[in-house]
Amino acid sequence: MNGLLFGLTRDQVAGTRSWYNSRWHYDNETETRAAPDLVFSHYCSPNGRACSNRCGKHCLTGGDYSMNLADLKSYLQAQDRLGDLDTNQDAWAPKALLNVSSSGKSSSDRSIAEYAADIWGISPCPVQ
Repeated sequence: MNGLLFGLTRDQVAGTRSWYNSRWHYDNETETRAAPDLVFSHYCSPNGRACSNRCGKHCLTGGDYSMNLADLKSYLQAQDRLGDLDTNQDAWAPKALLNVSSSGKSSSDRSIAEYAADIWGISPCPVQ
């Protein structure tokens, strides 16, 4: 694996969803608290106070179905690992080369061609 993994695994999500409480992460993890607090501050949406209040409250009162707050601390730790990796050319260069060399497998051209053929049942139209 060449990427930086973070967050709960599928099995961990399945095993904890029934008792998951996003509020626990907000109350106990300083890094996690900062994200909803930024939403509550209306920094990102100064004219959409009702929307940002609704989104923030929803996330803290049982609406965090995707368990985003459970993954936030792990995400920030992965960002720190990425920053450390970025300052180490000997470690960064091989990873960057592998990512670039495998990018063709996930190119938008390939994705669009597959959707066109497999989902929409259409073929390319030559452009003069």
